[in-house]
Amino acid sequence: MSEECTFCKIINKEKQAYFVYEDEHCAAFLDAYPVNEGHTLVVPKRHYENIYDIPEEILAHIMKISKRLALDYQKIFHSIGLNIIQSNGTAAKQTVFHFHLHIIPRYQDDGLALFRHHFSRTDSDLSETYQKIVAFQKQLKPS
Repeated sequence: MSEECTFCKIINKEKQAYFVYEDEHCAAFLDAYPVNEGHTLVVPKRHYENIYDIPEEILAHIMKISKRLALDYQKIFHSIGLNIIQSNGTAAKQTVFHFHLHIIPRYQDDGLALFRHHFSRTDSDLSETYQKIVAFQKQLKPS
């Protein structure tokens, strides 16, 4: 636990939140500043700053719970879409440095604009990016 972390305080019931799910590994509560009705945060109970720190088994559990909530929200809120967003670091606009997923029910013409900027890449650009990834992955595999 981080003494300064807002999410750690919520998990430890030192700060108020509307919990919609909780088990021994994670908790889900309504975002205090929702962009749509049902906007929920799913967080591990242990403090991990970002995706680079969180153990894979905890991450997998959080995704399982997120899917369960997504299916419930489809029925509860009659949403026709869903965003699951997870940000890492200030460049990605992470503001609370405790790993968390945003579950955001979506509706036709709801006014939310995500991923507004897309950049055009040539096949050559994509091939170069691909080669960098493949070369790195080969370094990781034992000969």
